[in-house]
Amino acid sequence: MEEVVIRKATIDDIPAIVQACLTSASQEETKGFGAPEWGTYSVPGELKKVRTTGNKLNDGSEVVVAEKNSEVVGFIVFSLERDCAYIDDIDITKSEQRKGIGRNLVAYVEKVAKANGRRRIKTDTTENVEGVPWKSYAFWTKMGFKDTGERLPTKWSFKTIPFVKKLEWLIDQVF
Repeated sequence: MEEVVIRKATIDDIPAIVQACLTSASQEETKGFGAPEWGTYSVPGELKKVRTTGNKLNDGSEVVVAEKNSEVVGFIVFSLERDCAYIDDIDITKSEQRKGIGRNLVAYVEKVAKANGRRRIKTDTTENVEGVPWKSYAFWTKMGFKDTGERLPTKWSFKTIPFVKKLEWLIDQVF
């Protein structure tokens, strides 16, 4: 089995991050699930504009990539907020989906969140106008995230579905 390496992204990873974003789902699949201008991670120039140093974006978010055979096959964007961690985006190339790479990326974020004293992780997905959730809905529930039950309207035709996961802490199990 080929080893997957999870590491902090560098500016040199931008083309591979863009490629992972562009090959994670077809345009037909994504129709009705996102805003037309959501292209930050799919256009190299736009991603470079929001970059600062290291693997952090201007808003403080961190970018981590998954490599297989020295090739980036996925990435996750997350931030540590005041009271939780927040996963903004995760994309795995279509050919590498359902092989545990997304699970490894989320586990990395959980580890960072715990190390920084966060007890919850939040994320979200979308629901189209017909009320059908985006394919990541099943992924998030498998990962232990709970649908909050909210459906937040957007200025587009889709709604946002917030998720939250309480992180297990050894100290909670001892006492």
